[in-house]
This record gives sequence, structure tokens and C-alpha cells, in this order.
Amino acid sequence: MQDIDLLAIVTRPDFPSGNGPIGDHLGLARFAAERPNLAVRTIVLNDRETRVHIEADDALIRQGEEGPIDLSRVGLVLYMPVSLEVEETNLAAIAFDECHPLFAARQWRPLTEYLEHLLPRTKRCVNTPAATRRANNKLIQLDALRKTGFPPPLTAVSTGFPDKGALASHSALVRKNVSEGGWKSQTEFSPARLVNKDAPGDPLPAIWQIPLQADHEFRVYVMGEEVIFVRLERDAAITDVRMTQSGRPKARIVEGSAARRAHMLAAARALELDYAVIDAMPVGDGLAVLEVNPNGVWWFLPDDVASVLEGRFHAFLDRLIAEVRS
Repeated sequence: MQDIDLLAIVTRPDFPSGNGPIGDHLGLARFAAERPNLAVRTIVLNDRETRVHIEADDALIRQGEEGPIDLSRVGLVLYMPVSLEVEETNLAAIAFDECHPLFAARQWRPLTEYLEHLLPRTKRCVNTPAATRRANNKLIQLDALRKTGFPPPLTAVSTGFPDKGALASHSALVRKNVSEGGWKSQTEFSPARLVNKDAPGDPLPAIWQIPLQADHEFRVYVMGEEVIFVRLERDAAITDVRMTQSGRPKARIVEGSAARRAHMLAAARALELDYAVIDAMPVGDGLAVLEVNPNGVWWFLPDDVASVLEGRFHAFLDRLIAEVRS
């Protein structure tokens, strides 16, 4: 059985995004190819070829033709699926011809939860599944940030435009999905949008937030103690920056002040995250934290920016592997 320096638990490569299949969203193939002295393995979620054997303290997982992975022999675990919705994080995909697909999915779900339960027992896990899932729940995240000194812009969660509380007097508010996923179908995306008070009602629960005006926002990458600021240019007519230029907003890496770096690092730590991608907007001399993503990546950014971020992320993994080995 092989000792493994890095085990990455990731979303399957054919997972759809607005820009096509997600592919190798962390550049792990390049990471492994450039470091032949390291043993790098992946577990791809929702893979139909997944096989497991669990007995007492032993947990073996095998996919495809590669040898089994023994979790007790893993140094660093990277837990970073791009989607944490329940349907996307099962260990195995259900066959198209399965007679009882819901029943079959229910047989895999406890194994998935058990795997997440085991991962913190490895030598090092980034991020832990429990912290990742807590942060991924936007309501829990808002509560945690508010209680640790990071109040969001005036915000409410409501079924329909708020008719009570501090936001009820506003004529228009930004509406965001409560869930992580924005895709209603393969062709229809549900972005954050500005909604007028007199617009037709929507009975689904949603996050409602006071609009903030700025010509840019930041996407801040926290990798351990390193904090990297990416400035995204905003279009005043587009509420969700991800929709700018057909999903490819102008972006560049900029220097962040020591105070801002400390602020972003503290926001990530408030959610017990070693790695986080924070969406923030300038408000006066400060930054308002809009959202903290425990699994954010960089594929929608311009290639030159994405390449730098991937390189810094790989250097982050190098530092963690070295810590584990020592």
C-alpha cells in the first residue's frame, strides 16, 4: 500500500459550469507532473467506478485502475469540491439504468458522511469538511461573521421582498440565492440581481441585501497566512460581477494594505478555514465582506491572473506538505 503525500477530494472533471466542464479546476495534474518525488492522488466525487472497503479502523477507496487509497497513509488531504450540494458530493454516481436511483443514492450517502468524518484524523486536512460545510451554508456563515465582528451590509433572509425590519423601507434590494448553486438548469443561471419592491412576488427564501455602489470589488484569496487581492471591475448596470463580459470580468492582482490583509485573514479564521476566497466591496476606507467561499477557485478569471493564483496555490500546498513531512 502506498504512502500518499497529497490526497485531493474534488469535483468530477465533467461537472458543468457557465464556461463549460470544470475540468482539473485546481491544476493538480500540473502540480503532480512538476513534483515527481511526491505521491499525489485524487478522489473524484460522483465517480461511477468508486469501490470501498471499511473494516474496523481501515478505510480503503479505489477508483478506476489505480491502486486503493488507504486513508491512514495519507499526509495532506485537500477537501475542495467546487459544489457542496448533497447531490454533487456523493462518493459514487448512480448508474443511468439503476432501477431505484433514490434508494441507491441513500446507500452511498452514509459512506460519504463517514469519509468526511474520517478526514480530520489524517495528519493534515484543508479545509475540514465540517468547517467547509458550515461556511457553505450562507445563513450559518452570516451568523458566524456577525458574531465575530464582521457584520455584512444590511441583510435579511426572507421569503419575498422584506415587508418588515430595517430593509422594508427600501425601494430596491439585491436578491441572492440562499443555496450555493445558481444553475436552475444547464442553460439557465440565477445570478444575484436588483429587485424592485413592486416586482412580482417570489415565494422562495432568499438573501436580501442593501445595494452597494462601487466601480470595483475584490476577490480575496486566503491561503494559510498569505492574502492575495484580485480587483474585479464592475459594470454599474450588472449586479452580479460574475455576469460581466459573459462571465469573464476584467481582473488584476493588486496590493492590499496590511490592515486589509489582516481583516480578510480574520474573516477566514472566523469560519475556521485555512483556505478561503472572500468577496468584498469597498465601503469608505474599509471593506464589506459579502461572502466567504471555502471552495472558491479561479477558472472564470483572465488566464494571466488565474495562472498566478494557481502557482500561489501550488506553493501553498508545497508548504503544507513540507510541514507534514517535518
